Amino acid sequence: MMTSPTSKAGSLTRRRFVAAGGLTASAALLPPWARARAAMLPGEALALAEARRDELVELLAGLVRIRSQSGESAEQAQAVVRDYLGRLPYRVEASADRPSDYESHPEFMPPSPAGDGPFVNVVGWPEGSTASGCGLFSHIDTHLVEDGWETDPYEPVQRDGRLYGLGTADDKGGVAAMLVAAAALASVGGPLPVVMSLHGKGGGSRGSLPVFERLRRSGQVLDAVLYVHPAETGRGLDDIKNEVQGILDLELRVRGWRGEPLEVNSIDSAPWEDGGNAIDACWKMLGRLRNGAFAGTSINVGQVTGGDRIGSVADSASARLRLKFSEPHTWSVLLDVARAEIGEFLDAYAGAGQQYAIELEPVGYRTNPGSADWDGPASRVLREAIEDLAGKAPAAYPNHYAGDIRYPIRLLGTPAYGIGSLAGGFYGPNEWVDVDDLVRLVAVVIATVTGWSGL
Repeated sequence: MMTSPTSKAGSLTRRRFVAAGGLTASAALLPPWARARAAMLPGEALALAEARRDELVELLAGLVRIRSQSGESAEQAQAVVRDYLGRLPYRVEASADRPSDYESHPEFMPPSPAGDGPFVNVVGWPEGSTASGCGLFSHIDTHLVEDGWETDPYEPVQRDGRLYGLGTADDKGGVAAMLVAAAALASVGGPLPVVMSLHGKGGGSRGSLPVFERLRRSGQVLDAVLYVHPAETGRGLDDIKNEVQGILDLELRVRGWRGEPLEVNSIDSAPWEDGGNAIDACWKMLGRLRNGAFAGTSINVGQVTGGDRIGSVADSASARLRLKFSEPHTWSVLLDVARAEIGEFLDAYAGAGQQYAIELEPVGYRTNPGSADWDGPASRVLREAIEDLAGKAPAAYPNHYAGDIRYPIRLLGTPAYGIGSLAGGFYGPNEWVDVDDLVRLVAVVIATVTGWSGL
């Protein structure tokens, strides 16, 4: 068993007690949560995962061979998931979901690439269980095939301890890991989590939003949720995603005017003071929004265009900007307040002759923030499982945005965390996952589910 010199005294005490063989004789002396966690020691979880190494690789390889790019239904790949869960003590449900059904939802973000499916999502419910429990989810859809692949992206290849193929890292490796973890738990009569194979690429409106919204409406309680998906840092289990940033991409469009030319067919002869310079108005509006509606957010103006000549005032201009924000802000409220402020800006010109026209529209990401308590009980169980099995205490990674952990956090009020294996090639060619670390991930999931069952 691996330990860290930074381990807390309580953790060390528990580990020494277990190592001394006192578990069976003295289990009654432990509090309920400790008994549940002690029932699945890190070594036992790793042994269960190692025993299924070949099954894990074979399952992942089979999923990689089935095309399920972002924007596609993934029906064939989900059939593999349904068949696997169907051999376990699970009641399996599949749904065909359309993002357009959720366009008015406050957590909706248009999918990218665009498309309305329907998209197949699969949820496995432990048979005979009526109590609340924990949930696991991963996404079945993959990135598109980019130029530069050195192997066939749909034919998995093992080399130097890595498995290469489209989706191995993002996130069919996560799908395979959570399925194998569920099978291992079932084989020893352990607690079974709800298992969800969803569409998560492009903001989650194809799968994560529909499924977690149905859970919210049904009143289904999940005590904690684990998103089996590696942090895109490439550091594997070193990082836990427990927070996602809010992002809002906007385009500010301004229409101004030019004065009457003093000379025939000479636009540049119009007096500048008679015009309404759209570029000037655009910058003034951005400054007002920065200090008003968008105060408390981070703003980046990434693109500015305007005018068509240097000798005349610009009669049109636009700026594209991105806001980053945290709770309690939401993208819809920020947009509403900004539009109201634009109205006030325009009212100042009422009755002064010609008028500016200003529009503010979302053009890309529109995703709300969410965070789970880093020091909460569910987080501590997860962090200790990683430390025990990986030999290093994980760190929080708070810089991701549009992460799907926001759905259980915001819709269910449930703590959610994202973890995954050492992997690389995110959003590009030659995607890979470290096979040893994928096995370790299965063990972490097993230990975490067992620990969460006692909270």
